[in-house]
Amino acid sequence: MKINLLFSILLICISASAAGAQTKQPRTVREFFNLLPQKYFMLEGCRPEREKNCSEARREYIDTFLEIEDTANGYWKSGCDGAQSCLVMALFKRPDGTYIVALKKEFESGTDNNFLEYRNGKWFDVAAQVIPSFSKNNIYELPQKGTTVEVFEKDKNTEFGDKGKKLYNLVWKNGKFSVKR
Repeated sequence: MKINLLFSILLICISASAAGAQTKQPRTVREFFNLLPQKYFMLEGCRPEREKNCSEARREYIDTFLEIEDTANGYWKSGCDGAQSCLVMALFKRPDGTYIVALKKEFESGTDNNFLEYRNGKWFDVAAQVIPSFSKNNIYELPQKGTTVEVFEKDKNTEFGDKGKKLYNLVWKNGKFSVKR
């Protein structure tokens, strides 16, 4: 009887510990990268039917393409090839300790930006809430140092919407972005 009770308590402790590990809030660019779903960053070679979270494809991508992993500044830059997109990621820490995860993806046909939040084990696109006048027609250059995001229009005169004229800066202060011209 005592053994069964001890075994039950042990199982409850292990389950609680495992549940806590699954919902643990990421803190570094690598931790956020390792949780990014295919919806926001497509990994070539990912086989979700074979392995959850494409761990093998992530390791291969890091080994092949990682250029900068600046944990102290919350910055990540990785290269690409014809099939695999490039990625720049920057973390913006809020006063409550949560993060905005900014992504800039470059691929053969252009550039795309996302501003995300990871909450309770799920990703949310919060660009419209945190970026004044957010537009998919803009290119957001993410900083390695500092917290100012340069905003450019996509050049409509180029085939892939390359960076056009600079529009303004987004300045991160007290947990929010504001426009500075």
